[in-house]
Formats: sequence, structure tokens, C-alpha cells
Amino acid sequence: MKKLLSSFALTICGLYAFGQVGDPSGFTEKEIESGSVYKKYKDSKLDSIVVGMVAVNYGNALIFSREKDEIRITNAADKNSVITIGLKSGRQVRTFFYKDKPAIIVENIDFDLDHLPKKAQISSAIWNGISSSSTVTTNYQIFGDDNPDKTFKLYYRLDVRSDLDNLDSIFENIGDFFDQEDALLKLFYGNYAEKSEPKALNYLETDISGKIQNGIYLDFKNKDISAKNTYSIYKDGKITKSDKANLEDFQSIFIKYREETMDNQ
Repeated sequence: MKKLLSSFALTICGLYAFGQVGDPSGFTEKEIESGSVYKKYKDSKLDSIVVGMVAVNYGNALIFSREKDEIRITNAADKNSVITIGLKSGRQVRTFFYKDKPAIIVENIDFDLDHLPKKAQISSAIWNGISSSSTVTTNYQIFGDDNPDKTFKLYYRLDVRSDLDNLDSIFENIGDFFDQEDALLKLFYGNYAEKSEPKALNYLETDISGKIQNGIYLDFKNKDISAKNTYSIYKDGKITKSDKANLEDFQSIFIKYREETMDNQ
């Protein structure tokens, strides 16, 4: 394995040759489980990250670059997909482009149940003790029959602190994520990755006046994750079910609801 990891330095030069990273010199290397992380600094700021993934008969790289107005993320094995992270009014916007078209846009918002965005899909989750909410805009038809599975997982599972409001801090936070020994496991490896995912708090759909039409909402007032909080299910503007559950039990309720309603969207 060490031999494979050491040889992955050649990937940097290969990516440089194809124009996917800048000057290949000056990268530092850190080995993590199932790969290596290469970082490069420019004027004392983190400028580039390349994450090499290795396994038997397999090698790939994730490339993170700090551009002027965004962070750009690509998967060397997936030429059709690009992920960007930018800012809008100090809030993070994460976009999944497929064949140069925006397929998924997640825009962070302040969540206020009485003043929700109009005609929107809204989701909230808690991750590492920080709760965040966002509007979600999707156009899955862009993918057709394609399934860029690894890039999907990277898009949804990359843990970036939602309270950060400048690109330098966000890029450093991404670098910190990949300093973790199990970073790649959290992104790609089955049950291990699923256990590391954020915990869902709600998924809501609003009408043109910002009122909830459909969705599921956990009133997470008691921050003790073992305590029970009230959850409600909405259909056609009305609450059709209310009950109580702790955060962990709510996850299976949330997943069942989304599976049952996904086909209607």
C-alpha cells in the first residue's frame, strides 16, 4: 500500500499535464486511509488540494482549486461533473454542474418557520452540532440515464461548516476535513459513510406565499439528541400526522417519508 501511495505523486504531474492543476511543484503530502492528500500554499494561503484515492487495480483523484469567486471541485474519473462552492449575500451556494448545466443547487438560508422562502424546496440538517438550512433546486433530467455516483457522494457528504462566510475559510475547512484519517471513508465507504452523514431535521415545500404545502418537520427545540421532539407531516397545506421521536428515530421516519413521496415530485 505504501508503495502505491508514494507512487501517487506521479498523479500530480499527470493532472498538471492535462491542465487540471497548476504548477505541480510545492505540494505537501499526507497519507490517510485509502489515499493521500496533497496541498499547496500560495502567499501563505491554501491554493490547491489534490486527494489521491488508491485501491487494488484502482486509482483516482479529487481536485480542489481556489478560484477568484468560487471553489471548484472535480473528479478526475468523471469528466462531465463539476462542483462549485460560492457565496451569495454571505451565504454558501453549492452547485453540481453536469455537462456544463446546473443540475443541483443548494443555497444556505436562515430558517424561520413563519417566514419561509416562497415556492421553494427547503431542507435542514444537523452536522457536528451545527444545524443548517438551505433551499434545494434540482433538475435531475440533466443526468439522463447517467449516474456519477462518486461525485454525487462527494457533493452531498463533503462536510463544510455552514457558518463560514468567506472562501478562504471555507477552503481551509475543506483542507481540515481531508486531514482526518477517515475522510475518504466518510465520503465513499458504505455504512461508515452513512453513519457520518448529517441528521435530517426537515424537508418542506412551500407555495407562492411561503406557506408549507408538503413536507416533514421536526421541531428540534430540545437539543438533547436522546430527547423526544414533536414532528409533523404536511400534505396539501395541512398537517396530516403529528407524533414525537428522538433525533435518531426520526431519521428512519424521515427516510420512509421521502421514499414514499419522491415519485410524486
